[in-house]
Amino acid sequence: MTVDATKLVEAILKAHAAEMHGGRGAERPVVTLSRDYGSGGREIAQQLAKHLAVPVYDKELLDAVVERSGADPHLLAQLDEKTRGFWDSWIVSMLSGENVLDDNYRRHLVKVVLGIFNTGKGGVIIGRGAHLILAQQNVFRVRIIASPETCAERVAHKRQISLEEARKEVARVNGDRAKFIWDVFKKRLNEPAAFDLTINTDHLSKYEEVAEIIIFAMQYHHRNIS
Repeated sequence: MTVDATKLVEAILKAHAAEMHGGRGAERPVVTLSRDYGSGGREIAQQLAKHLAVPVYDKELLDAVVERSGADPHLLAQLDEKTRGFWDSWIVSMLSGENVLDDNYRRHLVKVVLGIFNTGKGGVIIGRGAHLILAQQNVFRVRIIASPETCAERVAHKRQISLEEARKEVARVNGDRAKFIWDVFKKRLNEPAAFDLTINTDHLSKYEEVAEIIIFAMQYHHRNIS
């Protein structure tokens, strides 16, 4: 289940309006999913969202809404109003040598992800540091990994390219993802303590079963924090 940027913006604004008129109703689960390129993370996210009956939010969608919010003063004002308390606590929890307020992309990204969380509609949020943005919220943070060789073999098969080309592509994409997390959040992508569950898919090629493992872990996690 995927959504486009316009529908996501509408959902965020509708959730804000619902709060103004008495509440959001039952909330659905939110899962953040960080993944190695070629590990099957996107496919697992789709299976997981299907099981949970929630949308998938990928990096392209998040970037589209961030771009729109930066150009739409009305939307940005709504996001500011909706996420003010969360934003303040996020700044405190993420304080570093940099002033996060100086980075427009980061500021808009954080508010968009917090806006998704606040809709109450749940979702599987892929990448873009969502596991860091929502670290203090009631979400389940998953990382999907696989060995470089397994990832390369899957990418080579899927894209019909040579194994050597796939190895280079896997290394490039994973390097770019790690660089993004460092540049935006000054955190390392592969920090184990940043996730509730890490799954190595080297020997788990049935992605629906991986989604079921995640759901089981979510249920256990929920029982232990309730």
